[in-house]
This record gives sequence, structure tokens and C-alpha cells, in this order.
Amino acid sequence: MLADRPYLLITTANFLIAFGYTAQAMALPVFLTRDVDLPDALAGTVFAVNTVLVAALGVPAARLSARGRRTRTAALGAVTFALSFAAFALLPRLVHGADALVAVLAVAALYTTGELIHSAPAQSLSVQAAPDHLRGRYLSVHQLSWSICRTIAPMLLGFLLDTGPLHLWAVLALLVLTGAAILLCAERSLPAHTNLPDRPATPSG
Repeated sequence: MLADRPYLLITTANFLIAFGYTAQAMALPVFLTRDVDLPDALAGTVFAVNTVLVAALGVPAARLSARGRRTRTAALGAVTFALSFAAFALLPRLVHGADALVAVLAVAALYTTGELIHSAPAQSLSVQAAPDHLRGRYLSVHQLSWSICRTIAPMLLGFLLDTGPLHLWAVLALLVLTGAAILLCAERSLPAHTNLPDRPATPSG
């Protein structure tokens, strides 16, 4: 598997973009209560909004994302993550008081949009790009990219939180955008059938 450069590229991209997913649980609570000055109870509302949106829109979003090339759609999700990180970075400077919660929820919805756009095509790409006879081994390595990210993320995000919110969101945006760029580079070397949009089902009868 180590000789399969295209698969290593999409696995590396997944490792980098995975930091975008860890931000919600590991960095966002501290940022919202310390830097945006939201009460602890209201900060939990962001997680509730994310959960509801993912549950309600996950299937429709997956169907829509299946119409595009998997690498490009997953890269679009990473870019959307980066936009939400830029918006989070601006929140302490632009909003205060009662307006802060509304602004935070709007940015959280943008963050969730990135998650919805990226998740399905990235998972599908990891499966389709793996050879049938080695799929289990390939997917184990791909899953390892998530595990390594979750191991590193607490230390990295904790350090970035100490240096300030601007550094935190700038580094996270850089990571996910690098992952998006790697996905687009991998597109050139992936077998065409692994990356093509899903064909709509043909009605029987």
C-alpha cells in the first residue's frame, strides 16, 4: 500500500482536514467562553445546532455531493471549513453582547455545511480508491489518519489556544486548505472510476 501514491495522498489530505472536525470538541468551547464571552450554557447551543443539522441534512447532502467528482466536492467542504474558521477568528472583534450568540450560530451553521459537504465524498473516495482484494488493509490505514489526528489535536489545539484565537483559526484554515490542495493534486493520478460522480439509479420495469 505504501507504493500507492494516490491513496497516500488522499489519506494525507484526510489527516489534515480531520483537524477541522476536532476543532468543534477540543477548541470551540474554550474559544466561545473565553474569547467571545458566551455563557457556558449558551456555548452548548452550538453543539446542539451542529447535531440537529447533521442529523436532518446528512442524507440530502450526501445525495447532492454524489453528483460531483469526489475529490473536488471533498475539497469544497474543506474550503468551507476554512471560511468558517476565518469567520470565527473575526467574531471577538466584530460582535458583542446579545448579537454574539446569533453570529456564533450563523458561523456554526457554515462550519456544519463544510462538514456535510466533505464527509460523504471523502468516505466514498477512500472506499472506491482501494483495490478490492486489499480494501480492508487500505481502509485501516485511512482510518489511522483519523486516529493520529485525534492523538495530536489536543496538544496542538491547546498550544494554539494559548497563543491566541487568531493563531488557532489561521493554523486550522491552513491545515484544511492544504488538505484540499492535496485532494485536487491526487485527482490527476487516481483511476477515473474512483472519482466520477455516482450514476443515478435507473428505474426498473
